[in-house]
Amino acid sequence: MKKRLQGLIAGLLIGATITGGTAFAINTTTLYDVIANGVKIVVDGQKLNPTDANGNIVEPLIYNGTTYLPVRAVANALGKPVYWDGPNYTVYLGNMDGALEYPTVYLDDLISISDSIHTGVQNASITDNYGNRYDCYADDGQNGDCKLEYLLNMKYSCLKGTLYVPQGENRDGSGYIQVIADGKTIYTSPELNKTSHPLDINVNLKGCNDVVIQYAAKNITLCLGNAGFYQ
Repeated sequence: MKKRLQGLIAGLLIGATITGGTAFAINTTTLYDVIANGVKIVVDGQKLNPTDANGNIVEPLIYNGTTYLPVRAVANALGKPVYWDGPNYTVYLGNMDGALEYPTVYLDDLISISDSIHTGVQNASITDNYGNRYDCYADDGQNGDCKLEYLLNMKYSCLKGTLYVPQGENRDGSGYIQVIADGKTIYTSPELNKTSHPLDINVNLKGCNDVVIQYAAKNITLCLGNAGFYQ
């Protein structure tokens, strides 16, 4: 199935901008020319039901006789990561040949099986207490013990990101994070306070299934910027 899908994709034109996980090359003033009803994708006799990162159905489009497919759904069918590089208007599927070092998948694109944490979104720029900016983030959402938990199915080799205190935090508390893989603590960060420099983390997750990012904070907010899992 994957080989046939690869051949199919090679013959398709994919547009230059992404909205909600779908690729378009369509001017919004000409949307009346678009047919989005009834277009189906069938591979080896199996209908593909394309969805976005949140699991919502996304229909293929026909515009001026050209078929446009939802990039994320096709990438998922191929088992390939997908990344939208907004500033350079570039869609990456699979290996990016070292051109950029982005996660295979951002935390923002995964569903945590724990609801005790607030996660920001890509392109929601956040600044740390030293003026560095991050395009996506996860923070502890409150004082106390909060966590993100993911089922990785042993697909990723490491977790990378930057732990920092957000700009404007003036409280005198402190906090740290731990990474717990399959019930075992494999990483504990140094304790950060409002004067701490941002801390890059790189945690080996090879062979891990269940991964928890555990926050321990008191009277302070901690954020994990541009964080994601790498294959």
